[in-house]
Formats: sequence, C-alpha cells, structure tokens
Amino acid sequence: MQPIYEKQQIIFCHHFADENAPKKAYLMIDNRILDPGNPFIPVKENADLTVSCVVDEGNPKPSLSWELALGSLALLDAPEVPLEVLNLTETTVDQKVGARNDAHMAKVLRAHHNATLTCFVRHIALEQPLNVSVLLNVQCKY
Repeated sequence: MQPIYEKQQIIFCHHFADENAPKKAYLMIDNRILDPGNPFIPVKENADLTVSCVVDEGNPKPSLSWELALGSLALLDAPEVPLEVLNLTETTVDQKVGARNDAHMAKVLRAHHNATLTCFVRHIALEQPLNVSVLLNVQCKY
C-alpha cells in the first residue's frame, strides 16, 4: 500500500497586536469643533479660512488629506475657473495621539460658494477611508 500525500497550504496573516483603527474624524475652526449636524459654515468673501481635520485615535498614525470640490453652479457661472480658486494649502500638525491636518485657503472667493471641503482619513486597518466634510456658504460683498 502506498502512502497518500496531501498538499497543505500555509497562509500567514500579518497582524499588529497594537493596531488601532481611527473611528471618526471631526472638523475645527479656531479650535472650536464644528457641529456635524450642520454641514454649512458661513465665510465672508475675500477672507482667509483655516479648517482643521482631527482624529483622536489610530495606531499607527492615520494619514489625512484634503479635497476641495466646487459647487456645480460655480462651474456653470465660470467654466474657466481660475487656478487660485482651487488653491488649498495643507499643513500637518504634530500630535502625540491621533493626527491633525489643517487646510488653509488664503482668499475665499464667490466661486467657493457651495464648495465642499472634505478631509479623508486613511489607515492600514481601514478598508475604506473615513471622511468628513463641510459646505462653504460664502457671504458675498456687494
């Protein structure tokens, strides 16, 4: 009688015991947490604006990034959008726990009305990025 050999497949899983996925992100302006139930923030035309995206957990630290999407009316009114409208400066702020990234707009313009500013949170333990956003309600000067 001949012995029967079975193929065995060994699968190794990579898992960190101290891996901790971030659960939520929140936005702040002037160190005040924005109400997640109110998607709009009023901003005066020609003012500068800094919005902070904060995550209080995550090991290793999550990666934060910003996206600015103009409202459809702005694109209809000005099909050739000037480059300065899309100008957004990101600054990573060092924290002991979690992560913070500030988005700065040097000059809020009328074309930013109804624009969506979104923070994306990426982490090794998340299948899909988390995101949190706010709509700009530009108060125009006449």
